[in-house]
Amino acid sequence: MDESGLTRTDLGLFLELNKQDPSLPAYRRLFLALRQLILNHRIDGGTRLPATRSLASALKISRNTVKSAYELLQAEGYIYTRTGAGCFVAELPKAVQGGEPSVGMPQPERTQQGGWVSPGPGLLQPGIPALDHFPYRRWQRAMQKSVSSAGLLAGDPQGDLRLRQEIVRWLGAQRGMPVDANQVLITSGSQQGIYLAANQLVRAGDRVLLERPGFPGSERVFKAVGAQIDYFHQQDLDGVDRLGKARLMLLTPSRNFPLGHTLSADRRLALLNWAQQNDLWLLEDDYDSEFAAGPALSAMYSLDAHERVIYAGTFSRTLFPGLRLGYLVLPLALVQGFLQTRRVIDGGLSLPAQIALAEFMACGDYGRHLRRMKRLYQQRRQVLERLIAASALDGLALVDAGGGMNLCLQLPASLNDQALEKLLALEGVSVRALSGYDPQQSRGLVVGFTAQDRDAMSHGVAILERVLGPLLATGQS
Repeated sequence: MDESGLTRTDLGLFLELNKQDPSLPAYRRLFLALRQLILNHRIDGGTRLPATRSLASALKISRNTVKSAYELLQAEGYIYTRTGAGCFVAELPKAVQGGEPSVGMPQPERTQQGGWVSPGPGLLQPGIPALDHFPYRRWQRAMQKSVSSAGLLAGDPQGDLRLRQEIVRWLGAQRGMPVDANQVLITSGSQQGIYLAANQLVRAGDRVLLERPGFPGSERVFKAVGAQIDYFHQQDLDGVDRLGKARLMLLTPSRNFPLGHTLSADRRLALLNWAQQNDLWLLEDDYDSEFAAGPALSAMYSLDAHERVIYAGTFSRTLFPGLRLGYLVLPLALVQGFLQTRRVIDGGLSLPAQIALAEFMACGDYGRHLRRMKRLYQQRRQVLERLIAASALDGLALVDAGGGMNLCLQLPASLNDQALEKLLALEGVSVRALSGYDPQQSRGLVVGFTAQDRDAMSHGVAILERVLGPLLATGQS
């Protein structure tokens, strides 16, 4: 193909390409084929990949397809670039060989419930989708179709089959996940998914590892079941063996909230190996990865060969919070146990809403809406950055990992960000204190931009400037 040293795997690449789902975009098929060769170490670490033009010519595909595949491989940490030298394969740990798939657990006797408070909407509130751009008429049509005789009956506790099938198609195309509809359990959102996992997999005294920064609601759920909780920072996962024995780890490998970090491929593989060796469950909370900058990253679930990963997704942030629909993707051995716990909680969710969502996805409206929102959020993020840069806040560091639904304003250590959160709430600004997600984190404010237009954001920034300006000058709060 060229002097890169890839020639011995040329046939393997063609074979891997032929294995990929033909319904996927061409760049994603190439990405998956190359990723598989890298994961199987059929392309060694340090190998230089062919130039995009050479590979495109050899495979008879467009150069842009190859460029997009390389960009996604680089974003996930499978390759890296050297200025003037090209793209090279990263050194990755070898996957654990052998071993048995995980098995289900008997259902714990108790079903506890943790409590939390959902904040009301306000200026610059993070995590709220752009309801001013929601396709109400299309959603209304989907709802009208759902209100049939079937839609008025009680549904399957596991969730509407057609919705589960649409989720399977979506995850395969967008997240690289080979999933069967029988593995999908519809929930009322990520929080209920975490609650089900805690009740089904964790017993009192079990050690659970939670990511920091992270949602306080998750911590409350695991405390409610009597877990011993320890914490880790995503950026400190170089030596996973130092984490010790645990029953479950909750993490957001594709996009941490609120800092936006992503977990590189070598760390993902190391965690999967560690989970297999230590009989540990990995609960992957796929928070707002749909809106990350660039092409969609593969889920950690897609790398799991030993059924140690449980994947949690939600539609509350991609569509609207009041929908109250999410899902878990489970190893088949766990499905029945989770269903037993589910029947104790609520027995199932609104069937019309599930049928409407299935229709919304099947006709392509869901995909079109997400593509529009990704562009809109990119524009609104840039507007907020410009407003901050033009204000008295321009001296504050802005943590922006690209994409997503929020930014972080770093504050001097002398300022109490939680006191500021309360003070700003009185002014109608619903930013969140960074230390509320990790007490050891540097002080800051988590600022949303997705739910408001320029005028609303300008008003919110003006209030931030008025409240913070004097405090920044004196260093007190």
